[in-house]
Amino acid sequence: MTTLSYAARAMLVAGSLGLLSTAAFAGKAEQACAPDIQAYCAGIPQGGGKIAQCLRSHQQQLSPNCQQAMTAAAALMKEVAQACEDDIHQYCAGAAPGSARDCLKTNFLKLSFGCKKELFEAKRAM
Repeated sequence: MTTLSYAARAMLVAGSLGLLSTAAFAGKAEQACAPDIQAYCAGIPQGGGKIAQCLRSHQQQLSPNCQQAMTAAAALMKEVAQACEDDIHQYCAGAAPGSARDCLKTNFLKLSFGCKKELFEAKRAM
């Protein structure tokens, strides 16, 4: 198994789960980043994490509220990545890129307790 940093695993898992897409900004993060999305990413199409990528590319210009929300989301994704890494390798290794979220939903009953718990917490927090 390749050793990845927590940040790299977080980005991999979050991207695979679609958690870094525009949908990931639902709730608190969307409210905190709405003015920044409008200012810096208005022409960016939704989906595939493009809005999150745009915001990261403008990180230095973002409002403090948006920066805090993105930091909190990254910390949350780190926890999800750590908790679900083995489950993704076990159940979703052959999944097409971007389909790990569907794969985890399909295999939800088989997932480890830790992964289920972190997925629930992440969904609740967003």
